[in-house]
Amino acid sequence: MRLGQISFVNFVSKIVTSVGGFVATVVITQLLGSGVFGTYALIIAVVIWLKTIAVMGVRSAVIKRASETGETSEYVVAGAGILVAILLFLSAVLVTAQGYVDSYIGTTATYSIIALTWSVSLLSLATGVLHGQHLVHYAALLRPVDIGIRSVVQIAAVVLGFSLGGILFGYGLGAIIAAFIGLVYIVDLTPKRPDREHFDDLFGYAKFAWLGTLSSRTFTSMDTIVLGLFVSVNLIGIYEVSWNLASLLAVFGAVLGQTLFPEFSKLSSAGNAEEVRSLLEKSIAFSGLFLIPGLVGAVIIGDLVLYVYGNEFPRGHYILVLLVLSRLVYNYADQLLTVLNGIDRPDLAFRANAAFVVVNLSLNLVLVYLYGWYGAAVATVVSAVAALVISYRHVRAIIDGVPIPGGELARQAVAAGMMSVVVYIPRQFLPDIFAVGVALTVLGATVYFVSLFGLSSGFRTTVADNLPVL
Repeated sequence: MRLGQISFVNFVSKIVTSVGGFVATVVITQLLGSGVFGTYALIIAVVIWLKTIAVMGVRSAVIKRASETGETSEYVVAGAGILVAILLFLSAVLVTAQGYVDSYIGTTATYSIIALTWSVSLLSLATGVLHGQHLVHYAALLRPVDIGIRSVVQIAAVVLGFSLGGILFGYGLGAIIAAFIGLVYIVDLTPKRPDREHFDDLFGYAKFAWLGTLSSRTFTSMDTIVLGLFVSVNLIGIYEVSWNLASLLAVFGAVLGQTLFPEFSKLSSAGNAEEVRSLLEKSIAFSGLFLIPGLVGAVIIGDLVLYVYGNEFPRGHYILVLLVLSRLVYNYADQLLTVLNGIDRPDLAFRANAAFVVVNLSLNLVLVYLYGWYGAAVATVVSAVAALVISYRHVRAIIDGVPIPGGELARQAVAAGMMSVVVYIPRQFLPDIFAVGVALTVLGATVYFVSLFGLSSGFRTTVADNLPVL
């Protein structure tokens, strides 16, 4: 399967899952309000952080070693053993600190957090193994299973009156079933006993790669964790909805990184530096394909889109704008970090991620304390800029002349500008209701992509070359 087709499958998969998650979120917020959704978001943020600690660099190391050797089974078994040991330790710590955990969340949640952490960690391992076997498109197909089951169960639970417990159960069930399908029916390997060398290889890569996982998680949920210390769950709920919308626009950039990492690894192992450089240029060129117009749209009609979640949610309009901006900047940084890890320079990625984590955590603690949720959004933007600058410097030290596709980025900006005119003018005369937001979103997206198709021969070629039907 060609890289573009793999990206297409991965992208469609993420769009389907995002739509499913969007529908479930709308039902939850409409029927339960921002308070319950805020508590749910805080629990999930804790779960994902715990999964991050459990998986750390293990998943990245399994992907890296499995993608470049013929000993996939040994590395997978070794990685699974390490993961289980870490999860057992974390579970014991949570049980011991149950009082503090429940107090932070604001409700009894410790054992739910433990169960969810095991389920999402297992799914993370399953997708990691598939990535290592260059089956990124199969890993992508597990996401619709996970989100689909989660969304159906959550919607049913809310309608039937099960509230917080029901939506947490749906979250865990989707992850468990998707992980089972991936490990039992898709992964192609016969378990083999690993030697000490396999553990040493994993630890040798993971000791640098773990901070990349931590950095990514810091960007996506450190603000939520800190907000839990200073603001109400209602504001957390609105903030998380805004973040979810921003993340929906960032799907394509995330797909590029996941698809290209094994390819960067393989090309680097073969000494093909020019191909690495070419792939990097393409990933930068199209990383902001949806986020550039998304940022413009968030400024003009973001408040109208937020109405779908309930009448209290449009107050997060400016939060949405800041979060989309942060996603745009970080997407470019993420492509650079992917290259560093893919060409087996996790030490440089480690330095970039370390600086990012320090900046993000420090700014969140200070700015959230001083300015509340606006402080969290600003901290996310500033730390994303820091990640981009630092990662660019490290890549430039390795790759002779980092390819910056300025022409392609400029054409995307011009198309977004044309879209803004078409959307802004009718916005001044139409009522502030969600239906108008939907109509203007469809109109703006159509104008943007039609304009870009006409302006960019590179975009036309990429679309033609990578459609699965061709």
